[in-house]
Amino acid sequence: MPGFTIRADLRPHFAKWGIALKSQGNRPTCSVFAMTAALEFAVAERHEAAFVLSEEYLNWASNDAIGEYEDGGFFSDLWKGYKKHGICESRLAPYRETFDPEWKPGKEAHRQAHAFRLDAYELTWIKQWNVETGLSDEEADAMVATLRSGLPVCAGMRWPKNPVWDNSVLQMCPPEEVFDGHSVLLVGYMLEHPGDLDAGAFIARDSGGGGRYITLPAVYVRHYTNDAAVISD
Repeated sequence: MPGFTIRADLRPHFAKWGIALKSQGNRPTCSVFAMTAALEFAVAERHEAAFVLSEEYLNWASNDAIGEYEDGGFFSDLWKGYKKHGICESRLAPYRETFDPEWKPGKEAHRQAHAFRLDAYELTWIKQWNVETGLSDEEADAMVATLRSGLPVCAGMRWPKNPVWDNSVLQMCPPEEVFDGHSVLLVGYMLEHPGDLDAGAFIARDSGGGGRYITLPAVYVRHYTNDAAVISD
């Protein structure tokens, strides 16, 4: 995008490791997909090899950890699931078209997930969940700095009730036209000036819409981010 001279873009890193875009289908599992993609990135960077990880397993792990059996969840609950049960490859727990609260992973999935749990990845909050606020200056700076350092950011957002797109760019809308919400994985940014989120854009992996990369106006991210976190070694 012309005019944006300050950039970070992790898409080539995802391509390098063969971390494919995925679709959540008709299930409300956007946060599960965002966090799983962040874990896939962290695992690939550490092991220098790609592993296709299981959203189905992480969804189950979260439910088991918090004692509730619903489809999807908050990043905080998903991380509780990872800390308790780890995560396994998708081949051992394939994503299902519909949610089954009675589903449980098999022994091989548990064994591998335990090994991934021992890798002991860390979750750091950029912003704790709050649907009433956007990003503070400090949080916005931390988000940009995290992407600049080479790590993607899990972001839960208020989302347009009726999204309007210009190609793959989401258009800004007023507060009365958003709901809570939708989660994506931020993988880059384009800014005109350092720290200026009034002009610029963020690049995101979106498991909605069939699985794709989208562009979010920086002002949208600034105003409508509910929570944001990064997974690292």
